[in-house]
Amino acid sequence: MKQVVCPVSELDSGEMRQVQLGPIRVVVVRGEDGSLHALAAKCLHQGGPLEYGRLYEHHATTKEVGEYQLEPGREVLKCPWHGYEYDIRTGCTVFDPGRAVPTFPVFEEDGQIVVQLQA
Repeated sequence: MKQVVCPVSELDSGEMRQVQLGPIRVVVVRGEDGSLHALAAKCLHQGGPLEYGRLYEHHATTKEVGEYQLEPGREVLKCPWHGYEYDIRTGCTVFDPGRAVPTFPVFEEDGQIVVQLQA
């Protein structure tokens, strides 16, 4: 099943859109580098609406407490309810790569952004 999200021109870098894909709410994200990502929009913690979350570059701690180092290219979507963070490329939580929200194929087709439910 394919679902048109919006025209390509209506989703700029760093922006998100929510779309309903059958029974699944999906958030489509255009990364700062222009790449497209689609994740289930329901947080693993308590079902928070990820489409209302905040998108930002992730900072990783180094060996020293309180010292942070930017991880270039790793963008994270933070749940607005309790702060769970998800890597937009993989859907994995930042704190445990073994936990993830489902991701979906998303692409540009005929001037539209389209997300597809996997068969």
